Amino acid sequence: MLQLRGRVTKSWALRLSISASALAIASASASAQTVQLDGIVLTFSKMAESAIEALSGSSAIDKDQLDQQFQADSVSQFMNTIPGVTTQENALDTAQAINIRGLQDFGRVNVMIEGARQNFQKSGHNADGTFYLEPEMIKRVDVTRGPTSTIYGSGAIGGVVAFDLLDADDILRPGEYAAIRTRTRYGTNGNNRLGSATGAVRVGNFDVLGQLNGRWSDDYEDGGGNTIEHSGDTTKSGLLKARWELAPGHRVTGTVIDYHSDFIDQTEDATEWDTTVTNRQYTLGYTFARPDIPLFDFSAKVYNNTIKVDQNSLTPNIVSSDLYSRSFKVETTGFDVFNTSRFEFGSAKVAFTYGADAFEDRVSNFSEESGDLGFNSTPNGRRTAAGAFVQSKATLLEIIDVIAALRYDKYELKSDKYSSDGDHVSPKLTVGVTPLAGVTLFATYAEGYRAPSVTETLVEGVHDYGRGFGFSYRPNPDLRPEISHNIEGGVNLKKDNIFSSRDALRAKVVAFQNKVDDYIDLKLSSNPDYHGPGTGFPLIAQYVNVSNATIEGIEFEAMYDAGSWFLGVGAHRIRGKNDDTGAPLVTIPADQVTLTLGIRAFDDKLVAGTRTRFVAAQDRVTDLAAATSGYTVVDLFGEYQLNDNATINVNIDNLFDKEYRQYLDLENSPGFSARVGLTMRLGVQ
Repeated sequence: MLQLRGRVTKSWALRLSISASALAIASASASAQTVQLDGIVLTFSKMAESAIEALSGSSAIDKDQLDQQFQADSVSQFMNTIPGVTTQENALDTAQAINIRGLQDFGRVNVMIEGARQNFQKSGHNADGTFYLEPEMIKRVDVTRGPTSTIYGSGAIGGVVAFDLLDADDILRPGEYAAIRTRTRYGTNGNNRLGSATGAVRVGNFDVLGQLNGRWSDDYEDGGGNTIEHSGDTTKSGLLKARWELAPGHRVTGTVIDYHSDFIDQTEDATEWDTTVTNRQYTLGYTFARPDIPLFDFSAKVYNNTIKVDQNSLTPNIVSSDLYSRSFKVETTGFDVFNTSRFEFGSAKVAFTYGADAFEDRVSNFSEESGDLGFNSTPNGRRTAAGAFVQSKATLLEIIDVIAALRYDKYELKSDKYSSDGDHVSPKLTVGVTPLAGVTLFATYAEGYRAPSVTETLVEGVHDYGRGFGFSYRPNPDLRPEISHNIEGGVNLKKDNIFSSRDALRAKVVAFQNKVDDYIDLKLSSNPDYHGPGTGFPLIAQYVNVSNATIEGIEFEAMYDAGSWFLGVGAHRIRGKNDDTGAPLVTIPADQVTLTLGIRAFDDKLVAGTRTRFVAAQDRVTDLAAATSGYTVVDLFGEYQLNDNATINVNIDNLFDKEYRQYLDLENSPGFSARVGLTMRLGVQ
């Protein structure tokens, strides 16, 4: 199942970038006779459509691919295979950060889990914008690259990542009213263990799914045999998801997620911190959709997402000899409501989507040592954002698609001392033409909008290294929002039955240029009030607006599936610079190519293959990031269905034990690891 989407660049010298295409190769169950290549995506237009037919740079990975190819221990293991997408990790934390087209941090990528925004942000020595998610919960992931603020609100100038979680349909088979699935897995590197149990029950028009997961790992070794200290962790999580069909077309869905992780953090002042992360999320949604009522395709959702970090120092820091505790919490509450009305005027078809959304972030920060400056790079404060949009999609003469959208956004930031606000109107226009069956050309102009975060606007205080070293933070309540202007164009190719009655080819290439006005960056400057030791610090750190930044590149993904075997390729090449200084942007990823080759055998009971990532060196850096060398990593994957209720998986990660570090990561990535998993289920009819 291949899911794709793309964007144009203004630069015709567009340099080929190659980013791993997770090329969704969804092999279905053992009895399946069809090849699934056209996964459904929602993040581009909020309307379900095939990724290969979407007029954008979008991709999707479904549950079959996640199970057969990855058996992931972390989200990064599959997200890094999608063109234009990379991740940033800290081996001493279980959080993940996602980078799309060189943009990350402070909401530039809108990550949603079950429709709830993941706005957690704790500044320090890692990414400024992370989330926590157990991979066993994931049903599918849907990615749209490029600005999507017209339908998703503030942020999303880099793109949107939407994680949908398991429901009862993923466990129950036709005719069953109850079922349970267990999964165990062991990995050799770091003594990595997983235990997972998932159960589902359906009674009439009501169904419910429950899942419990436990992960335990010790410190892992990199490809050079070096132990990465404090990289082990213990994580426990749970998922509860209930659905009720009130009447034909009417559905209510409720989801509860509980995530609890314990680990040792040692990223600040050489102090070791005994760390506990607690993430609880609640969502409640209502949808109405019936084919015989085209004026209403309605969705409404409310959510609350709270992430709390509690830390106790195990060793004295440089500044103080005392042991103390500190805590940090981000709570996000919001809603999203929209409707699609469909009309036909002769041969023309029109879908009109309109809606509104809003969220509020509350940041709380406390330390026994320094009061409300426990995480002194992340201040207390509150941010609210709200907006409304309209979007029209018209299909003309069956070969021309026109999408036009307009959105209004407003935000407000407050702390005890400062406040700021702003608003913006964002337009979007996309045109697609299908001159030949299976070939679609498209072009898009879209504006994105990102309100400044609490940290960027309100942070103040000192960052003390000890022994007289450090710098002072200065707030900037005059900080302006980022406005992105994205131009992109691409080609979609969809061909079936090329050499046989079962084969299929899908391909997409997209070029893009994204110019960001008032790009926000951290600036260090001399402190005019510094007159030697005892008068503060010589440097001041402040988030400021850069007049312009430009990011441009090209993405490619393709897949050929012959039924008994499949071949996929994904790639990206991205460049970004500060237009004021010409300096490269820190968060631009290295060029990358990913090749996937696999087979299906024994009536599709066996799915096996190899995935190779070729990553170029990244030496276009500033003093804020360390350059990385190029590397090639080979993985193997295999799944064999022992019987209808038992499946064994084998994954070999980093087959040749390559020593490497992914750009922006603080530590080297794991070396060789063999992972073996067993999945068993029992159903009751």
